[in-house]
Amino acid sequence: MLNTSDVSRPKRYFGFHYILLRFLGLGWWHHPDENDTRNFPGLYFYYALLTELVWVVIFVGLESIDPFIGHKDLDRFMFSLSFVVTHDLTLIKLYIFFFKNRELQDIVRILEIDLEDYYQNNGLIRRTIRVTKILTASFLFFGWLTIGNTTVYGIVQDIKWKREILQLNESLISPPRTLPQPIYIPWNYEDERPYIFTYAFETIGLLWTGHIVMTIDTFIGSVILHMSCQFTILQEAFLTAYDRVITNLYQGIQINENSVRNSSEHINSRDNLDIKENVIRKYKSDREIEEALMSVLKSCFKQHQLLISCVEKFSMTYSYGFVTQLLSSMAAICAVMVQVSLDASSFKSVRLITSLAFFAAMITQLAIQCFTGNELTYQARRVADAVMECKWERMPPRVRKMLLLTILRAQRPLHLTAAGFANMNNDCFLSIMKAAYSYYAVLSKRQA
Repeated sequence: MLNTSDVSRPKRYFGFHYILLRFLGLGWWHHPDENDTRNFPGLYFYYALLTELVWVVIFVGLESIDPFIGHKDLDRFMFSLSFVVTHDLTLIKLYIFFFKNRELQDIVRILEIDLEDYYQNNGLIRRTIRVTKILTASFLFFGWLTIGNTTVYGIVQDIKWKREILQLNESLISPPRTLPQPIYIPWNYEDERPYIFTYAFETIGLLWTGHIVMTIDTFIGSVILHMSCQFTILQEAFLTAYDRVITNLYQGIQINENSVRNSSEHINSRDNLDIKENVIRKYKSDREIEEALMSVLKSCFKQHQLLISCVEKFSMTYSYGFVTQLLSSMAAICAVMVQVSLDASSFKSVRLITSLAFFAAMITQLAIQCFTGNELTYQARRVADAVMECKWERMPPRVRKMLLLTILRAQRPLHLTAAGFANMNNDCFLSIMKAAYSYYAVLSKRQA
């Protein structure tokens, strides 16, 4: 293992995500250093079954059928529709996390454990972990803001309902008691105790399903960022390969004190590398130098192949998750844009804050996977540039041929795809936003 800094290598890149995944019942995600890939050990299986049955199947099911048979709050219909679309399509992501758990854990193991045998930059890895934490925190912030405002709005509306009831005569029909989020409830909940129970059921359901969406998306984005980080480290490995070989050979040569002193006088000179090479060639044959170069570069080649296989496996494992993301984002962003325009025109500040927070959360959700996917493709392509700048002109012809093969492979774009329909990149993000705006413009005209 090679390190370019004195910073210790971090462990357990996704510790916070693993805690959330376990708590939410999405499997007992083991850290790679535990050498355990059991998804539902012991009694945890029944905990996962209960939580997913109550908070996903029942809650999302009731939420989904509300627009068709429940009480229709037309004023908040588009906002509710965006929630329904997001939660329903997330069921596909849940399937991936349940039944593709082993594949995802293998990918994490490659990033955390297997790549430790190759050239690494621990400082860069730690910076990447900080970025993933900021990414996760920003998405959680908008998610909590959305759910929190929805809950506060529901409390305010219920207080208004109680005041309105007190002012009504017994002969008048009282208005229906509403919940923060429109959802079909098959029992009478307007009395005080049933209402408190129902209110708690809906609030926990919103928090549970919301955290499932946020945890899955930020976890996937974090995995992509770490793969991008490893391609950046690989570029550094190629760029420094020749210097590292020469330095190691130079330091390993036992020469007399005068030679050491004479060469040390030029340690900071511009032609320091040439001086080291001249000293090395006095004690090492061209064959030995070539073998030393091949040993270091073979490690880089293996690291490159391991990263390519990791990305391809991840793309294959989560391709339908990306399809789900694109479909849900386009529909949800379009629906919430309509709701934002309605709330802004009616000057309903609490509703507007909730709608804007959810709008920001939907854009962040899409941006996480598109922007990180674009960064991965960009860093993978830059490996070819790094090889071109790795002092190949100083290397033997046999080594140059292998570098040429690496350049050719790195120039082939490495994409994360949504089941082959689209590449997850910046262009995809802009296309989804344009499509959502087009649908929004059509819906706005119809409502006008």
